[in-house]
Amino acid sequence: MRVLASINHWLHLVSVVIWIGGLAFIVMTLTPALRGKFPQESTKVFFQDIRRRYFRMSGIFLALILITGGVNVHFALEGAEKASKLWVIVLGLKLALVTAFGSIYLLNVLYKSNPPETGEQAVPYANISLVLGLFIILCAAFLRYAH
Repeated sequence: MRVLASINHWLHLVSVVIWIGGLAFIVMTLTPALRGKFPQESTKVFFQDIRRRYFRMSGIFLALILITGGVNVHFALEGAEKASKLWVIVLGLKLALVTAFGSIYLLNVLYKSNPPETGEQAVPYANISLVLGLFIILCAAFLRYAH
């Protein structure tokens, strides 16, 4: 049974790393590098392509993260008589942050039909999404050792 738990945890971590890593690349590298260096029309087309690809992949990874996260909770609590109070609080905080993160994803899906204006980011709300993602990873680290 530990093999299934390890594979599930690995799939969860890979999904998070790819999603947050891609978001970090967009926020810290791609958007600043492109801002103001190309004609507005070509930047709009480029950003629309990035959004389309990013949202498609993000949807897949969000689903994987939610499913594997639920299974991780099951494996974490399996055999334990009860979870510590700190563990439950941090899990609740992590779930609230994931809900906010998912809401921003849905806002982005609604927003993607509007073409970006000059100076916009490739992915709207990317900065706040990145910060939320980093706090979710921090909560995961606490969950790992607060059991």
